[in-house]
Amino acid sequence: MQYPFTANQEIPDMDWQTYLKETANMIVQEQTPQRMEVVRERLYELLSQGIPADIIFKGLVQILVKNCDMSLKTQTLSFAGLYDHRMQRGSKHIFHLEAFVAQFMALYKKFLNQMSAMDMDDF
Repeated sequence: MQYPFTANQEIPDMDWQTYLKETANMIVQEQTPQRMEVVRERLYELLSQGIPADIIFKGLVQILVKNCDMSLKTQTLSFAGLYDHRMQRGSKHIFHLEAFVAQFMALYKKFLNQMSAMDMDDF
């Protein structure tokens, strides 16, 4: 960062924000039980560093929907509301974060398979 600050100066992401973006990219890259385990560990790491669960959740949703078409985006936001509500009512935030990620992985994998099938129909 330079001082004095300028009006159009870009603010770099904090380390935890970069870590969350990397985690979201991992979710989009691969949807397997092994990847789910790695993602769970990364979410737990963010929680253990004192990042509030609702901030993690909102950040994750914002990043993930960028990789979705309108239909998948609508579905993702719909069940995100459900898991956010459950997380606010519950005490084990990791369970709700993990359940959201698992649901997203399942929907995203289905979306990719449908896109792949449509590409095959073009031949």
